[in-house]
Amino acid sequence: MSEREFRLRATIVVGWCMMFMVLLAMFIVDLAKSAITENFGSWAEDMSEGGLLVMLVIMCIYIFIPMLVVTLRAVWFRYAVIVITILVTLFFMAHEVAHLLTGDMPFGLRHVLDFSHHILGIWVIVAAVMWAKIPQNDSPVMQTTLQ
Repeated sequence: MSEREFRLRATIVVGWCMMFMVLLAMFIVDLAKSAITENFGSWAEDMSEGGLLVMLVIMCIYIFIPMLVVTLRAVWFRYAVIVITILVTLFFMAHEVAHLLTGDMPFGLRHVLDFSHHILGIWVIVAAVMWAKIPQNDSPVMQTTLQ
């Protein structure tokens, strides 16, 4: 594996981990705000049980993608990372736009985390595209960092 490929994979792994950290920070901030104001009604309306299940699936994606990027080098997987990253990034952008359009989340300092997530998503997409363009040598499909 070339130095360039190693760096791109590291960028993708760190980017996904940081997007997950931002996602958790958004949850904690919203939960803390609800606790401070003693109003958890917005959680019941916005999140609901179905939304919570969707978030659990998304969190599992955040957990496994970095591990898979370290383990898999197959070309099909490289393109899958691009598609998954685009979909996750667009999902959160669309979710934020929906809140802004409905007026239930006025624009403010809270959006620093949202914009951070979007920027990280774009950064990871660029790195994933660059990684996908690197030709795969005759190395095995599964390769760990210990080799």
